[in-house]
Amino acid sequence: MKRLRLSRCVARRSLTLSKARRAYRLSWLSFESQINRSQEVRAMYRLGCVALLLAAGIAFESGCATKKYVRNRIAERVAPLENRTAELEETSRRNTQQIGTLKTDVDDVRVRADKAQVTADRAASSAEQANTRVSGVERNVDDLRANLDKYTLQGTSVVFFRTGSAVLTTEAMAQLDNFASQIADRKGYVLEIVGYGDSDKATNFNQNLAQLRAEAVQRYLADKDNVPLMRMFAAGFGATRPPIQSASTASTSGSSQTLPRRVEIRLLTNSAVERTPATSGSGATARTPRNP
Repeated sequence: MKRLRLSRCVARRSLTLSKARRAYRLSWLSFESQINRSQEVRAMYRLGCVALLLAAGIAFESGCATKKYVRNRIAERVAPLENRTAELEETSRRNTQQIGTLKTDVDDVRVRADKAQVTADRAASSAEQANTRVSGVERNVDDLRANLDKYTLQGTSVVFFRTGSAVLTTEAMAQLDNFASQIADRKGYVLEIVGYGDSDKATNFNQNLAQLRAEAVQRYLADKDNVPLMRMFAAGFGATRPPIQSASTASTSGSSQTLPRRVEIRLLTNSAVERTPATSGSGATARTPRNP
């Protein structure tokens, strides 16, 4: 039993020893493996550091290169844009300047147009007035043509002479001066001067005497009173026309005294000329004074 126990004990001890050896071997192997692993870890760490440094360097170099490339590309793109922007700004400035100049020109043209419109309106008004005046002148010309040969009796004056004489008396000259003063401002008139003889008998003497008396009146008006000769027509009728009668010498029986030895001056005005008031007074109306 003791041997059995001893063998068992030995076996146990040998088993324990073998286990211890195994454990020692295992621990040694583990230690070696750990050492190997630590070396591998160190090697890997070193390799990782080297790789990291290499990657960092490569990344740094590539990053610098990328940034430089990007800057260059951006510069290449931005430079034309900046140039184009500068050109557009210059064009805009020129356009603004041209727009301002154009606005000034437009304002100037507008002012000129307004002045031209005012001038045109004035011209149109003047033309309208001119047309009105022309129409009035045309009407006046038509009236003048229509009434060119139409005369209206405006007044009559009579002067007397002595028997057998063609010399103007003082009274006759005063009467002619008065008559001439009343027609000084007239236009478009003529004087019809008609002389008569001494009796009702138609003789050459009476005819010549009547003509001399008419010419004496015409000559006096032209010489003393500056009446144009073109406005006077003198003619002697002798006794061919009936003499006027003096109302102051009419008798109660109705008879009257004839007044020969006279010159009648008739004022005739053209109807086409604006008429002025007829002459009045002793020189513009028929006078029938006493037979001198």
